[in-house]
Amino acid sequence: MPTNTSRLKARIVEMELTQEQLAAMLNISYQSLSYKINNKTDFKASEILKLCEYLKIEDKDQYFFCS
Repeated sequence: MPTNTSRLKARIVEMELTQEQLAAMLNISYQSLSYKINNKTDFKASEILKLCEYLKIEDKDQYFFCS
């Protein structure tokens, strides 16, 4: 299921993080994170859980698993 790209990018900015910082927190490359955010590849379940924790996302369905 696709990621809500615009909502996720807005949340990253709201939390005052850069995509580079977030990639480092997930222990993946910036390029990998960019592909995942832009729906070129899928996030792993473990990455979604970490993102929800780091970005304080309570309803992951609003950001991930969007149709």
